[in-house]
Amino acid sequence: MSRSSGTAIGERPRRREERRGGVRGLAALLRPLLTPAARRRGFAETTILTDWPRLVGRGFATRCQPVRIDFPRGARRGGTLLLRATGGAALELQHATPQLLERINGHFGFPAVARIRFLHAPPPAPPPRRDRRPPELSAADREAVARVTAGVTAPDLRRALQALGEAVRREATGRDRR
Repeated sequence: MSRSSGTAIGERPRRREERRGGVRGLAALLRPLLTPAARRRGFAETTILTDWPRLVGRGFATRCQPVRIDFPRGARRGGTLLLRATGGAALELQHATPQLLERINGHFGFPAVARIRFLHAPPPAPPPRRDRRPPELSAADREAVARVTAGVTAPDLRRALQALGEAVRREATGRDRR
């Protein structure tokens, strides 16, 4: 075993996420699934799809969506990005093209996109928002939280702990109902 890495000699060291068993972002988990489909559409990296709102800003991201990048034959630079947008949004985005190109090419680190074309069609509707109202607590749950916090003598701290305990109970009962 190697002292520095904790792995056997000749064995590949594990990545930090594997070793720690930590939480990974959804984009990191979807990247292996998205990569083949994205490459068929001209996206060398899936990050343009997964990071689109951060890349162009939430305002633009809600009004347009990347469809594909067409590159000149045999090249991976100077491509044309096809964006799906409605007519009014396409006009506004056309005026912001220099800023969009700067952000996109800055993301890649090289001039991957030289032009932007617009497909006049509405971007897909965002998924419907879930109702986030927490369920009401039963009297038994409220009493259980009050019993746990009864030993706290400071009234402000007791109220804060009761509110926290009730929130935790609400979240737990909400998960049970799903």
